[in-house]
Order: sequence, then C-alpha cells, then structure tokens
Amino acid sequence: MNDENALDEHSPPIVSSIGGNLTIEATIDQMPRVGLSRGGWLALVLAFFFANYDIAVFPLIIPGVKENLGLESADLSWPVMWNLIGYCVGAYFIGRVADRAGRQKGLFLTFLVLGLGGFATGMAWNVESLSLFRFLAGCGMGAVIALCSGYIGEMAPRDRRGEYLSRIYLIGMVLNLVCGLVSLPILNGLHTAGWRLLLMFGGLVLIVLPFINSRSLPESPRWLVAQGRVDEAATIVRQMQRNAGVDPSEGFAETRRADPGESSLRALLRKPLRRRLAIVLGYWFIFYIAMYGVVSYLPLILEGVGIQMSQALEISAYSRVAPIIAAVMVALLIERIERRTLIVAGTLIFAAGVGLIMTGGNTLGAVGALVAAYGVGTMSAPAFMYTAEVFPTAQRGTGTAICDGVGHLGGAVAPFIVLPLLAGPGGYTTCAVVIVLLLVSAGIIRMGDRTKNRDLDAISR
Repeated sequence: MNDENALDEHSPPIVSSIGGNLTIEATIDQMPRVGLSRGGWLALVLAFFFANYDIAVFPLIIPGVKENLGLESADLSWPVMWNLIGYCVGAYFIGRVADRAGRQKGLFLTFLVLGLGGFATGMAWNVESLSLFRFLAGCGMGAVIALCSGYIGEMAPRDRRGEYLSRIYLIGMVLNLVCGLVSLPILNGLHTAGWRLLLMFGGLVLIVLPFINSRSLPESPRWLVAQGRVDEAATIVRQMQRNAGVDPSEGFAETRRADPGESSLRALLRKPLRRRLAIVLGYWFIFYIAMYGVVSYLPLILEGVGIQMSQALEISAYSRVAPIIAAVMVALLIERIERRTLIVAGTLIFAAGVGLIMTGGNTLGAVGALVAAYGVGTMSAPAFMYTAEVFPTAQRGTGTAICDGVGHLGGAVAPFIVLPLLAGPGGYTTCAVVIVLLLVSAGIIRMGDRTKNRDLDAISR
C-alpha cells in the first residue's frame, strides 16, 4: 500500500458548514493578502525579532558575564548546553500545546516563557542560576520561530506564505543587526551592568502577549476547522476578509477536519508523516552541526587556515551583513522558486563559502566567510516555511517544533566535532568535514515534497 492510499484509509470525517462555493481553507487561499490587522503584523515582527535577539546578543555579553560572575571559560559550557536542552524540551511541549489547545495558547506560552527567561537571565548570580535561567529561556526559544512560521503559513494565501514570512524574517534580521551595533557602546560604557541590561531587554517580548486576541492575532481558522469549531472559524475568516479588503462571504462549503483526539506524535510516527519528519529533522540536525560549527568558531577556523586572529575577528564581524542581503533576494524569489530548491541552493552556497575559506589567505578567507553567511541567509526563511508546510494542521505545531527544536541538538554536537578537529588535524580538515555535512543535508532535503503554491490540505495528502 502506498503512502497516498494509507492516508486515504484514515480519511477524516466531513463537517458541514453553511452552504457556499469555497471551504474556509480555500477562502483563505484565495485572499489577495493576509487578513491580519496592523497590530497583528507588528506582533509577528516583534516575535521574530526577540526570538533571534537572544541568540545574537549572547556571544557579545560573554566577557561581561565572565568578569562579573567570576567564571572561567569552561564554566560557560553549562549555560550553553542547558539552553539547547531547553530548546528541545520547549519545542516539543509547547508545540503539543499549540496542536491540542490552539495556536493562540501555544504562542502565549512560548512568549511568556521566553520573556521570563530573558528577565531572569539578566539577574543571574552564579553559573548554576545562569544555567537554570538559560534553560528557561531556551524553552521559549525552542518553539517561537517554529510556531510563528506555522501560524503565518495557516493565515496566508497559498501563493504568498513564503513571501510574508521572508519579509518578517528580513525585518527581524535588520533590527538584530542594529541591536548588535547598539550593544557595543552599552557594554563598553556600563561594564558590569551592561550585559544584564541587554539580556533583560530580551524579556520585553512580553509586550507581544496583549496582541494575542481576536483582533490582532486571532486563533487559526484552519486549526478551528480541524477541531470541528467551524462557526468560530467562519467568524474569524470574515474578519480576515474585511482586513484584506474583500467582501465577507455569506457562507462556506463543506470542509474536512482531522480527528481532534488523535495524538500528534502518534500521527507523526506513521506513514506518510514519518518520512517527512525524518527528512526535515534529518536536514536540520545535520545542517545545525555544520552551521553552529562554523558560526560559533569561525575565527578559530580562519586562524586554522593561516589567517591572523585580528583579521579573523574583523572578517567574522563583516560577515553578519551577508545574510541580510540574501534575505532581500529570498523575499523577491521565494514565491517563484520551489522551497526545496532555495534550501538546497543556500546550503550549497554555504558549502562553497567554506571551500573558499579552505584556500587560505585573507582575501579568499573574507570572501568565503561572506559567501557562507550569504548561504545561511538564503536557506533560512524557505527552510522554516517548508518545515511548517509539510505537516497537516492537526500535527503542524508539534512537527515544526520537533524539527527545529530537536534539530538544535546538532548545535550541541558541533563543539564535540569541530573543536577536536581544530586542535588535531587542523582548519583544513575541519572545513572538509563541514562541507561533507552540508552536502549530506542538501541531499536529504532534496528528497522532500514540493510545497510552493499548493494549498496546505493538498500537501498533507
């Protein structure tokens, strides 16, 4: 029995709504734009900004943390490790909440945990408290990007899902670059208090919570339909139509819904979803080994191929601009090129950049670092959108959170691969291993399903 027949065998029941020409899902897909208010868009931009803010600012505050708390470099491995563990824990449990209790509750919980974790981390007094609070922040970080990507995908027309996500992602990256530049004078001017203020600023993600309401970030109509709450979904869709400048529909055609009592995890582990889970999770896990290995230790890798450390640090700083340039390109192309193609292209560009670094020399090393960073910027938004698109509505929160959250275990593995290679065989061997990992990850995601300009229900079958 093939996967398609296996899915038909478990076909969900049909729930009737008021008669009409289009189902609720098809009505959303036919809208000229996403039917969210300005408050909703502001909330999503802030969510993506704060989700990446903590990751961007933490490397900058390490010197202040070490000095203020009296830590050795080895002590910092604990808060980093517990942050990644929290990433995995939060991704799964908050993703489950989003599937079982609704997207609004999942978003509320992830913003709340991330905000409290940010404030608490800024008040840490020793390595133990720092590790605990980093774990808490990690629980929020593990689900926020995955859930927001899925939410945008469910609220957007099928031919504009990637476009809207890439725009929000781009704005968030620009804001984080600005914050990185502003952070330096704060750290230099305030010394002991600077790192605390920067971490506590991340806690301001709590300002997004009031936007989770029926006007700004309403419940996902697709999720409501999957739960059989068709009338509630219809009310929200009509409001979305008004926001999009479309006359509200008087009624909607019959629509299918998934069994609300079905376990998200159980469904993910049977055909055809287990294949998709294996492909997307496999891609993220292997890619994150390579990405964290290069991003976290780029100065050491550059030094390992013969570039002086002072120049290596400059190259690392300048390379942060490249993902923003790539994100602009992706925003223009994401609805014209298949998601898988952009993901593979970005991953291979990343590999090509590492190959240039292998040649040694300041010029090619700098170019290689820029090309590698450009590759990361190319694959990011398409990969997050693709991860959300390949899972059905009933399992989307859990599936996307597992793939990105558990995939981050690759980041935890990276130091145990990269650092011994740098200490032993050296920078050239390290670059070669990273290239192999990137080629493998590109091959894995290439086996995935096509998703561009397809309605979510069709992708699920």
